[in-house]
Amino acid sequence: MPVALQMLREDVQKKDELIVQMDLQIKRQNSTIERMQQQMGDMLRRLYGRRSEKLDINQLLMDGLILNADGEACAPEPPPPADVTVKPRAKRKKNGRRPLPDHLPRHEIIIAVPEEEKTCPITGLPRPLIGYEESSKLEYIPETLRVNVYKREKYGSPMGAEENGVVTAPVPPALVERCMADTGMLAHVAVSKFDDHLPLYRQERMLLRQGVEVSRKTMAGWLGGMARGLNGLWELLAERILACGVVLHDDTPVKMLDPGAGKTKETRLWVAVSGAGPPLVHFSFSLNRKQEHPKSFFAGYAGSLMCDEYAGYANVDCARLLSCWAHARRYVEKAQTVEPAFATETLLEIAKLYRIEKKIQGASEAERLSVRQTESIRQLNTIFDLLESREFRPKSPMYRAAHYALNHREQLTRFTEDPSLPIDNNPAERAIRRVAIGRKNWLFLGSENGGQNAAIFMSLLGTCWANQVNAWTYLKDVLDRMPSLPQHRLEELLPHVWIEHHPEARLPKQK
Repeated sequence: MPVALQMLREDVQKKDELIVQMDLQIKRQNSTIERMQQQMGDMLRRLYGRRSEKLDINQLLMDGLILNADGEACAPEPPPPADVTVKPRAKRKKNGRRPLPDHLPRHEIIIAVPEEEKTCPITGLPRPLIGYEESSKLEYIPETLRVNVYKREKYGSPMGAEENGVVTAPVPPALVERCMADTGMLAHVAVSKFDDHLPLYRQERMLLRQGVEVSRKTMAGWLGGMARGLNGLWELLAERILACGVVLHDDTPVKMLDPGAGKTKETRLWVAVSGAGPPLVHFSFSLNRKQEHPKSFFAGYAGSLMCDEYAGYANVDCARLLSCWAHARRYVEKAQTVEPAFATETLLEIAKLYRIEKKIQGASEAERLSVRQTESIRQLNTIFDLLESREFRPKSPMYRAAHYALNHREQLTRFTEDPSLPIDNNPAERAIRRVAIGRKNWLFLGSENGGQNAAIFMSLLGTCWANQVNAWTYLKDVLDRMPSLPQHRLEELLPHVWIEHHPEARLPKQK
């Protein structure tokens, strides 16, 4: 009997151990399933989802229903927010031709009536011309190239005074010396490369269509010469951004040729955007993502800094470090696949926070501060209380979302302390998106100097884009004036200052 009892106990112990092992295996499998569900959801959103981050409440609720349509019991959907008002649908604008700009030259083309119809069939007399039926069409004429021939006057000496020699008019000052391209051509190459994202080999081919042969190597030399001349303006732009007191900062990877290794290596382009005053954009280049770069850029800075969770910002000099609510929201969006009901409820609460910001857009600083100190703080507490109300499995998507928001609670709340502080880092991300578009076209940087040149042009042209400035008109004028402009007047050539004196170069705001 004791032997049988001992065997029974051993059997029970083995089964307990097996149950523990099976439980661990089930947990690992569930974790794998959740991770794969999240990855699949991310891929589906990239393929078929909206590119805009604007939240649609109805779509959020529908997503939760779809994700729970597998027949399992799911939590009841949260009711729509009480403060949501249904706006009447705006009348659709009728499609039609927009009038062609008045400043374009008109070229008249007369279409004649056939000769046999110019005579009246009854009287046999010629019909009188009484007018025209007009229609306008937009035509394209290839860009015009011309050669500017600079003829400098030469004066000799009068008879008998030949020893006084010859007097010749001085060479006009130029930002790029001994260059075969004039300022308009230089501006065109730079704007086409860094604003229209046309690689130099494409520009080379476009010029060939007009019978002009200019190699990409020559154009690269032009860009390098311009960048060296514009370096002072680039540095001044950084000073003005740091002086505004609120800076939004981000970075993105860019490949650079590594000839010794026979491949490319990853470098970084960093963007700084002014958070107060006129929109200013500044790019800088570094060979890596070490914290030395942000520390150097923000050395002695005493303002507020909006950035992502990159650890390198922890040692940056600043008075207030802000975290981005757009980042916090994206973490929650990624959890929708695994925790659809709770993630949807959280997104709805974050949407209320953004609606408050939209309501006070354009209001006075006193009103913005008052609303943030009351309504925004109350909504922030609601969001944080919601995230604290549940426990999530470690390393699950919703756990990471809650962990990010709760660990950055102080930084995510600081925007309520000052009406000039931003709620997210979206302005910097919009500025750096231009790099991503260009990167798909020119693929990589040729060298470290090329990276620095790119940062200079992207800074000036990015600020033009942010202020609706015609980039070509601006850059040509800068190239014309900068060689003879005193250093103390350099500020006149910053895009947001320049446009005040050249209103005709302001472009309509793009949607």
